[in-house]
Amino acid sequence: LEEKVPGVSSGINAEYGGVVLRVDYFSLFSLKPSYSIDLADLSYRYKELQRQYHPDKHTQSSEAAQEEAAAQSAILNEAYKCLQDPFCRAKILLEGVGQEAIVSTMESTFLMEMMSFNDEVELCEDLESIYHIRASNEAGLKGLFKEFQLHFEAGNTAIAADRLTKCKFLLQIRERIDQREEFINLNI
Repeated sequence: LEEKVPGVSSGINAEYGGVVLRVDYFSLFSLKPSYSIDLADLSYRYKELQRQYHPDKHTQSSEAAQEEAAAQSAILNEAYKCLQDPFCRAKILLEGVGQEAIVSTMESTFLMEMMSFNDEVELCEDLESIYHIRASNEAGLKGLFKEFQLHFEAGNTAIAADRLTKCKFLLQIRERIDQREEFINLNI
């Protein structure tokens, strides 16, 4: 490959083919780092870059060039997947400003609410109830992601990190809801 994927340089973060790379997911797609991105535009940019860097375009190249194409394609796939995911996108934005979403800083009231919510999921015995719980959880997630965006854009990164940590709990509850729904469906 004559030209590497834009936004990738030597450094730290990801290892592909024994080479450690620094990856700026937003730069890969020529996007300004922001929580709010146009997913259709991201998809378009991803497809354009994959047309250029996909390993299938390099089947007649040397083995080294094929390996490099595969590594660059993998980076594009990883970046695309991350930027599509609100949690991953928020996490890399926080990392970019030296902030982390840390569970140990959660207030006990919130943790008790999450334990209660988990118990509610585990005790759920019918699909109507699980759908209600799912709707409540998704509304909570949507609200927390919106709060994350507002605080992050205002420069309140510690508060934004707190909201993202809370999102992590609700995402875990989403997984439990999925598991419980599957269990209920199997036992109907």
